[in-house]
Amino acid sequence: MPDSLPPRQRIALAALLLATFGLRAWGADQPIVENYVGRQVPTAMVARNLQRGSGFLRPRLDTGPFPNLFLVEPPIYASAVAGLGGATGWPIGVSGRLVSALATTLGAWGLFGLVRRREGGTVSLLAVGVFATMPVMLRYGRAVQPDAMMIGTQLAAMRCWDAFASGRGRGWLASGWLLLATSLALKVTSAFVLVPLALAILGVGRKGLIVLSASAIVPALLWYLHAAGVLAEGEGSRASLDNGRIWLSALVPSALLESETYRPAARYLLVRAFTPIGLVLAVIGLSRGPVDRLWWIWFASAGLSLVALAGKWHHEYYWMVLAPVFSVGIARALAAILARGRGGPRTAGAAGAALLAMSAAVSGSTWRTPVEWRGLAEAAEAVRRVVPEGALVVAPEALLYSADRRGCRLELPPEAARRAAGEWGGRLDAPADPLALVEFYRARGASFLAGPGAGAGADPDPRRAAFFRAARARYRVRVDRPGAFVAELVPGPDPDDGASPHVDRRPP
Repeated sequence: MPDSLPPRQRIALAALLLATFGLRAWGADQPIVENYVGRQVPTAMVARNLQRGSGFLRPRLDTGPFPNLFLVEPPIYASAVAGLGGATGWPIGVSGRLVSALATTLGAWGLFGLVRRREGGTVSLLAVGVFATMPVMLRYGRAVQPDAMMIGTQLAAMRCWDAFASGRGRGWLASGWLLLATSLALKVTSAFVLVPLALAILGVGRKGLIVLSASAIVPALLWYLHAAGVLAEGEGSRASLDNGRIWLSALVPSALLESETYRPAARYLLVRAFTPIGLVLAVIGLSRGPVDRLWWIWFASAGLSLVALAGKWHHEYYWMVLAPVFSVGIARALAAILARGRGGPRTAGAAGAALLAMSAAVSGSTWRTPVEWRGLAEAAEAVRRVVPEGALVVAPEALLYSADRRGCRLELPPEAARRAAGEWGGRLDAPADPLALVEFYRARGASFLAGPGAGAGADPDPRRAAFFRAARARYRVRVDRPGAFVAELVPGPDPDDGASPHVDRRPP
């Protein structure tokens, strides 16, 4: 396949890449509390602290126990977010969404090149369109977390290696190695891609290039040696150690024997990640005619990596590794329908429209702030106004980030509260007590309690309603509105007025 594109294909590709970025950049100023909040908020904390000088080798969180270092992966993505924010003045959330959008667009460029050499122009353009609108890629292609950058650099790296293997210059080789090393460092679980690279792109006879490609994992390994050294010297927190243990436990295959493992997997694979129509079209496309071995080897190696990480199947973004292969399968199916002659374009258009409609229905919620977080901005403003800088706040992690305060992660379910206390090296004597974790934190220096959307009035969550009723009865309430709750962790009422608490109940 020649490298130069016909004018129409060049225009179509440019439009698709622009749309890939634009879809994800839309609403970039939305609070980062959709989808998996527990991954976005810590990443944003790390990025903000990098801007403030924490240092690349000591990525720091604002939740205790302190110092709480986030050593799960090198903060490459967070550094890019901090750099963009520092250069433009944009908030971390906006910068993070735009970095992910750019990374997804880079991945679409890489996928186009890989598919075009093997399937031609029509299938490659269709594959980019499918990749750009696939629900899992929409949902996490605009999230403030490193997964979109991982898959984007992965696909771009594979395209560069492919170009070099087909006779292009050494610049493609250098770019391919750097992009591959970046992808592996971002998420070392992406190492499965070395298998299709070696077997389908380079070929087993090119041992020197295979060794060179495998060496791209060295930066990731050096990071984990550094992380182990930091923890061995006692610089990290117990939470950092717990993160490591959680990761190691995820590699134990016992999760495959638990029925609960398969429920989220079925939901993501069959519905949320690729849509039922997309999955059917992918199967049809990959089962018709000769399929380049790159896609089969990619599918097999990515699938085996998912089996090894069965303990992580409840995180939807792990299924992104199948998106390139499924995009190719869907594109092949649509191209085959197009080629049927009379009625083919109409049928293909109907199938494509149905796919887009279902994708929009499944992924549309990612542009909406969930109901439980709609008071976040109001609660953050209340915390900034009431809580002095330096005071530790017990609050949901997203509120700590939004209010720019350090503190302790609030957990309401008893098992989650028990784990949170364990990160501090302690235990809860009565985890069913709604305030047991708050009292645990108070004994370790916390002086305020805060929450969004849980103040005065009815709360649809009975556990949260019971928690804040107990907090009102025990602590000195400072703000109690439908959108915000802030209390000092001292007995009420407020002595300022001698009888009733001095509480801010102004309407939002």
